[in-house]
Amino acid sequence: MSFLEAFLTTKLIATVVLVVLLWTSRYFIARYIRRSRRDWTSQQRLRWISSTRSFVFALILLSIIFLWGETIQGFALSVFAIAFAMVFSVKELCMAFNGSIVRFRGKLFDIGDRIEVGDIRGDVIDTTLLSTTVEEVGKGASNHLYTGRRISFSNSLFLTLPVINESFLEHYYMICMKLPLKIGADWKEGKRLLLKIAKEEATPYLDQARRRILQMEKRRGMELPSVEPRVTLGLPEPDRVELHLRMPTPVHLKERLEQVILARFLEQFYPQETPLEKLL
Repeated sequence: MSFLEAFLTTKLIATVVLVVLLWTSRYFIARYIRRSRRDWTSQQRLRWISSTRSFVFALILLSIIFLWGETIQGFALSVFAIAFAMVFSVKELCMAFNGSIVRFRGKLFDIGDRIEVGDIRGDVIDTTLLSTTVEEVGKGASNHLYTGRRISFSNSLFLTLPVINESFLEHYYMICMKLPLKIGADWKEGKRLLLKIAKEEATPYLDQARRRILQMEKRRGMELPSVEPRVTLGLPEPDRVELHLRMPTPVHLKERLEQVILARFLEQFYPQETPLEKLL
């Protein structure tokens, strides 16, 4: 065996051993994070696992460059020519990578945030350099309910579609409800009743929400929406009035609170009719 062959064989063995060690360490670290008894939320565990995977991948890439950098130096021009020719055949791959750069530089979202990209809406559970995975959340009447589907899409969408981050207020979520009424209904009483119910349901955590928003305003140097419950009117059709409710809620209570407000409003604004009234 010549000196060159022995040299290349040694580097190949070292590369394989290094990759196996780093990949194995990544597996055990992820396993430790999943089974740790620390007081971590599921979102924090997913975030740590994703960061560990990215860090190990970067270490592997740097190690390979360090080991084989001198060996491939003589082929630099050829590699550049081949890479230039392949750009056209791997356009989507390049766009996905550029989309990742946009996400990192723009700080569009983190793992655990609820986002909407085009027709895709859900909670982010994983993200890589090429793709993002979300647990899909429904729209309309089921806008807080999981559909049971997991969607993975290319990061290239971040280059062409707007990214809506519904978790911008971090620990709080702004409920936006639309309640339609017939034009002949007592919409003034409905507005008063809906605002009263919203304030009663928001009372336990409204002070904490105010303090949290003030902290975020100081940290980010921008004015954020008021957390005070508010009801406005809309007239989408000539024979229909809409009550628009906007109020804050802790992230983990958004589904329950919205249903409680809706149920209380219907019970008080539309009292049940007696059998005689139904017949009439």
